[in-house]
Amino acid sequence: MAATSRGRPHASSREVLADAACELFLEQGYDATSITMITQRAGLSRSSFFNYFDAKPDIVWFVFDEHLAALEAALDDASIPLTAALTRFGEGAPPDTLALAIVDARNMGVESELHSGRAVRQLRIAEAIAERLMREGKLDISAEIAAAGLAAALVGSVWRWAMQGAGRHSLQDLVAEALAAAQ
Repeated sequence: MAATSRGRPHASSREVLADAACELFLEQGYDATSITMITQRAGLSRSSFFNYFDAKPDIVWFVFDEHLAALEAALDDASIPLTAALTRFGEGAPPDTLALAIVDARNMGVESELHSGRAVRQLRIAEAIAERLMREGKLDISAEIAAAGLAAALVGSVWRWAMQGAGRHSLQDLVAEALAAAQ
């Protein structure tokens, strides 16, 4: 007799939680939505939530944060040219949950989270790029200025992608376009 699998497949639980959260954010707003409500809507236990997310804001940012972590790893690898490391930011799974939050920010009540989350992540990207530029010999102030522009280009391309209709445009193409404009 074959063993039967129990519960929801791990690969989909994160997305199921994100979908449930977005539905609730649209229905009643970000602040009025609790983690318990999200897990109930998703049909998962509260402890399952914390297997995938540390806190409620992570739901909006989880795919973007995966892109950011991959970017940081690429920037740390001196064998990867800087331009190649930066353009990789647009590759992989698109940050659809973030795109929905950007487009429906007012309805979802996530404007404050988007502003603060964007600033924190853009600064993190700028710091990683600046470190790379300084390792390559660029002066501190020049590295910081260049890195700030490149970080703004990367993050701005995600916002532009979302506002233009995330499913209708290539994030990778918009990242390349933004980087070209920033250099």
